Formats: sequence, structure tokens, C-alpha cells
Amino acid sequence: MDFGSDADRLLGSERFLPVCRAQSLRYGGNTPCLEIDAGEAVILIDAGTGIRAAGQALVERGVKEIHLLLSHAHWDHIQGFPYFAPLHQPGTCIRVYSLRRPGTALDTIFADQQRHSFFPVALDQQAARLEFVELDEGQVVEIGDTRVYSRRLNHPSVTGGFRLERQGRTFAYLSDVDLYTKLLLGEGLQTPSAAERQQRLEGLLAGVCELAHGADLAVCDTFFRPEDYEPSWGHSRPEDALRLARDTGIGQVVLFHHEPHRSDGEIDELLAHYRRQAGPGLEVFAAAEGLALSL
Repeated sequence: MDFGSDADRLLGSERFLPVCRAQSLRYGGNTPCLEIDAGEAVILIDAGTGIRAAGQALVERGVKEIHLLLSHAHWDHIQGFPYFAPLHQPGTCIRVYSLRRPGTALDTIFADQQRHSFFPVALDQQAARLEFVELDEGQVVEIGDTRVYSRRLNHPSVTGGFRLERQGRTFAYLSDVDLYTKLLLGEGLQTPSAAERQQRLEGLLAGVCELAHGADLAVCDTFFRPEDYEPSWGHSRPEDALRLARDTGIGQVVLFHHEPHRSDGEIDELLAHYRRQAGPGLEVFAAAEGLALSL
């Protein structure tokens, strides 16, 4: 996605596991990765299998400084990282940002994935310089002239959403979240009483609304159809995304993190239905590999 003259590109559009089949060619089957074109700064969000294509393109462009925002460490969001071509380029700096996890350092998560049992090249043997930045909730980061805000999301594990602001334009990334559940799903969120649980749920939703408020474009978790919804999985439905958009004044919504068995035709049907539901003033898109949107 692009702040200014450029565009956001969805390189891994959807799934929580990679999919390769004839029925999913148009929307694609890689796991999540977005590229944000923010002037001189190159910002990626999540490191699913879509990051492989991003890495190849960045090497061809000669990019030597890359910022990666990681929503959380579930495998579909990190599994492409060992195949990220800039890792193997001397003189390249890759800075990874994510919410702090009690008891687990961010660099350890990536190093464990590249232990010899799983991958032939250890993380500390890569040619690029790696820097890991652990964020406290609400901490603001400046990447070039882009300001990045983060809030905790209601999803199993420690999961964060992001708001990016640049030159008066705003983008929100809200993947892997159950927006309106009555359950507390993440590590450290559980409370002993119903009243405290409700208070914490309201706080989580308020944080999401802060990230989404007035966003020109928001990528939103819409994993479930209404009839498939599972309240303990930590994922949302398209109607949840539209409700959030109406409540917070989002201009454009991207339906994201498609269920892996959903075919191109089924996504077409969902998109057509929710475009009709959206009404005037709200544009709705479905995530697809290579989709580029400008703010």
C-alpha cells in the first residue's frame, strides 16, 4: 500500500496455511505479507510465505534497509522469513518490530524457527544485520516520516494491530482478531471475574477503534463466514469488519485472511454480497496476491 504516489501490495493475501490449487489462482494461496511503500522507507507487515516474492523484488531494487512489522508469531505469519532473500545480502539491515511477549524474546522466536532441525542455515549465520525491537503497547515508532502505532488484539497469543500515518493519510492493519467476541483469547488477558472480563473486552475493542479511527484504508480479518464462526479461534467475519468501518469512519476495507478452503468463486460471492451491504461511502475489496491500493 502506498502513502502518497505509490501503492500497498498484498503479497500473501489470505490463508493460514499455503494453498496451491486451480480454484485459488486469482486470489492466491500464500500466507500473509504486505508491502507498504512509504516514500524512502520500505515497510513490510508479517512474514508469511508471501514474503519470498517481496524479498526477491527488494533485492532486485537494491533496497538495503527494511522494516518488518510483525503482528504475532503464529507460524502462518513467520514461516516465509527463512526464504526472505534480503537475509542473504551483506550490507542489508532488517529491523523487526513486534509487541513484547512475556518470557519469550522476539529474536528467539525467529532463531527457533531456523534451528538446524528445521532449516539448514541458522539465523545468526545470515549475511544481513538483524535488529529486533520489542514494543510496549501504545508505543509509537517513527520509520522515516511514517508514524506507527500498535495496540493489543483479541487473539490467541500476544497479537498486535498497527496504524500507520504519513502525510495526512492513515492505514490500519487488523488481522487475526475477533472484534466482538465475549471471550478473552490471548496470553495474559484472562481475568478472575465477569466484570473484569467485560472491562478488558471493552478496552481491547477501544484499542482497535483507536487504530481504525478515520483510516483511509484498513485490512481486516474476515476469516469466517457467519455460518462457520468459531468463538474461540480469534478471527472475525466480514460483517464485523463492516460494522467497525461504520463505527470508526474507515474509507476502504480489505477483506483479509481468507479461510484456506475458500475458492476464488466463493470469495467473489462474499465480496459481491458485502459490497451491497456496505452502502455509500465505504469501498470493499477482497485481498488478492499482487493487489495494489493507493491512499
